[in-house]
Amino acid sequence: MADPVTDAANSISKSLETGFLNPVSNDDIKNAVGQITNLPAAEANQLIDRLEANGQLDKIADEVNDGSWFGNGGLSADERRAFFSDMAGKLSGENLAALSESFSRTDGGGGEFGAVTDLSKEIATHASPQTRVDYIAAMKPQVDGERYTDTYFGGAVSHDTDAQAAAVGNVLGSLRGAHAEAGFNAIGDRLPHVLTTATDGELRTGMGGHATATWDAQDYRDIMDAAASMGDADLKARVFDAGVDTLRSVRDTNSVIGGLTVMGKDDALRTMTDGLTALVNSDTTGVMKELTYNRETSDGSDFAAYAKEMLNQDRGAELGQQMARLQLGNDENGDPIQRLNETIQVPGTDQERRPNAGALGYFVGATYAATASITKDVADQRAMATSVLDSTLAIVDKAARKHPVAGAVASVAKEWTHYAINQAIGDPTADAATKLENAALPVNKQTGELGVGDDVLSAF
Repeated sequence: MADPVTDAANSISKSLETGFLNPVSNDDIKNAVGQITNLPAAEANQLIDRLEANGQLDKIADEVNDGSWFGNGGLSADERRAFFSDMAGKLSGENLAALSESFSRTDGGGGEFGAVTDLSKEIATHASPQTRVDYIAAMKPQVDGERYTDTYFGGAVSHDTDAQAAAVGNVLGSLRGAHAEAGFNAIGDRLPHVLTTATDGELRTGMGGHATATWDAQDYRDIMDAAASMGDADLKARVFDAGVDTLRSVRDTNSVIGGLTVMGKDDALRTMTDGLTALVNSDTTGVMKELTYNRETSDGSDFAAYAKEMLNQDRGAELGQQMARLQLGNDENGDPIQRLNETIQVPGTDQERRPNAGALGYFVGATYAATASITKDVADQRAMATSVLDSTLAIVDKAARKHPVAGAVASVAKEWTHYAINQAIGDPTADAATKLENAALPVNKQTGELGVGDDVLSAF
């Protein structure tokens, strides 16, 4: 009985035979590719396994990318895309990673970048979600943060990008929900490389040594959107941590007169901040609690760096909405005092924790730190804090008037919170730190006393 996999392998071997005056022709490589694409999924996977084992998969990748003339060239861009599309719909994640690795070897100087990332785009579009997750897991060892440089007469372009990291980023950004969680877990500690590559940083050096730095952060935003779709607040917080580290690297690159010109930085930072905001807003209370109590982020520096960028972009109102959610809950309709008093048992201990109070205090401290890092002018700091609190007040006011909660206690708690924020905004002598702190906790407007006890104050 004929074995279609063996028949295809034999035909490919014949097409790839070379010798003196007998190069692999365009027809030969089309035949080799056709032998793979003509097979159904199960047999195509068997054939790829065999080709990888005998080294012929590398040869096919090299010939597909061959730019020779006179009938000896590889596939056109459209033909290669069709091949990648077919493979994306048939191959396992492991075999797609093997195919990617073969194309990554076609040019050590970075010319493989287009093939590897083009394949990943087809995977993001045509492979099943589980296959995409398996592909990310199989690609992880190839993600090493390696950079490459293109040289040309009179200059060079250094790419702060890794083809394999870019490929993983394309696929990771296409996942949603449980599959996104699996994808982020699969890439694990290589996520920083993926996020750096997703900003598409380039440093172009011309004659005389002057350099120009540019970025395009849309792929970064796509990855943050994938993270926002997850249900795991702890994993979201860890992605936020990695995302802020990447934002810092772009933020801290500045023009140097006569040496470096920075272009597109503001647009890139806005795109990155949009992504981080979408991540926080997808579960504000959950993400903020994890940032507060995770050891890596408990010092508040990550959220302070994010808040600083938000304030620099005049987005204090969006921070104000996040603060209101920490007071009222994600639905912006909860009982502020009840939420502050909620306790959980610290895992592995007999100790209690008030996570909502802790997260609100974390937000206040980090936001004030952001204002202080922008300016030392107390009036300007106060103005930034007020821009945050104006938005918080509007949301709390709306919750009190249009979304009443059953029960007098809850209504009073909102009224006291509204009073505290309003008084903080109107205090002309308070600095930014005092304004934010005074606005965070409910105040009894009849007595002027805090509406919470010492346990909440301690957690805050």
